[in-house]
Amino acid sequence: MRKPIGAATLSGLIGSIYDCALDPQRWPETLKHIQHELDFGGASLSVTAMPSGKVLLEIMSLPKFIARWAKLIELTRTKWGPNAAEMWGGLDKFRSLPLGEPIVLSQLRNRSEWTSNPIYSKWGRRFGIHDILAIGLARDTTMMGSLALVRFASQGDIGEVEMEATGLLIPHLQRAVAISKLLDLKSVAAATFETALDTLAVAVILTDADLRIVHANTAARALFMSRGSLHSQGGKLSLRSTAASAALALAVRQAASNEATIGKRGIGVPAIDLDGAPSVLHVLPLNHGELRPGLAPSAVAAIFVAPAVSPTPPPHDAVAALFDLTQAEARVFAQIAEGKTQAEIANALGVEGSTVKTHLLHIFAKTGTHRQAELVKLAASMALPL
Repeated sequence: MRKPIGAATLSGLIGSIYDCALDPQRWPETLKHIQHELDFGGASLSVTAMPSGKVLLEIMSLPKFIARWAKLIELTRTKWGPNAAEMWGGLDKFRSLPLGEPIVLSQLRNRSEWTSNPIYSKWGRRFGIHDILAIGLARDTTMMGSLALVRFASQGDIGEVEMEATGLLIPHLQRAVAISKLLDLKSVAAATFETALDTLAVAVILTDADLRIVHANTAARALFMSRGSLHSQGGKLSLRSTAASAALALAVRQAASNEATIGKRGIGVPAIDLDGAPSVLHVLPLNHGELRPGLAPSAVAAIFVAPAVSPTPPPHDAVAALFDLTQAEARVFAQIAEGKTQAEIANALGVEGSTVKTHLLHIFAKTGTHRQAELVKLAASMALPL
């Protein structure tokens, strides 16, 4: 891959990824699509239940000449597992890698440190594997998920273009994996969509672009009756937290207009019951793709209510994701959440006061606030008591 990914191609990939959330049988073809467009030689997606270690999903898209190698690794998982982790610097190092970021093996470790690893020296070198890009998609008390993309020597180095393209797909992959887990990774047919939702233990609400409820499954209706974290007011869905409601509404509107730009908005929107029990909401766009538009034609999004699990992101990180703050804006917001003044923030970040003021105005616009005190309250409202 030598040029940035086109908007139409990106939109097609994202649509395929979201279709996989409801039909995991589509993953093999979607992985082939991703590796082809990003010019990788192979791809592997894995999702494991924690703490049992049960493999929930293991999808490999590899050339035929190394399929036997992949199968051998699978059959000798116990034997080769430690060596696989050692390629990345050991299990502790592997587990400490940042979640939701593309990590290139040759950039993480000197090539000589991992090419002598038994897995690579015995198998990788034989098949011309040049490098690996890995992405941690989930890592909590209930699930671990990751995607690996393999680059062969004939395809050259993994560069910034590939990393940027992969980065654009990450939040969509994370959302799809999280929702697949809630559906127990079973396929949902269009003809039985609402019936299938009613069998779920988790609450699911289908809404239009203005959060008007199109359908609420049995668990969601029970949640409304219990006056939990969500409620129906005049036929519209709302949360008890004003800030969380705003974040949810923003994500649903984005899902309706252009799902390719939704990013991290609508993943893990915090919701807290009156008794303090925490949960998180995941928004799945329904307007696009091959599968989703036929499921519930009058709905633009499916909102899944899941139990909150540990670890959760700090409140300022949650706000940055839900309101699509830039990295610079997120750094300023994190300082505001600690109660610092604009002058103190400028000094802490090593920037001009005017720069802080500009970022602050952007943060106000994105979050619908007007004062720093409101931003401090916003951060506090995003904290989940675990």
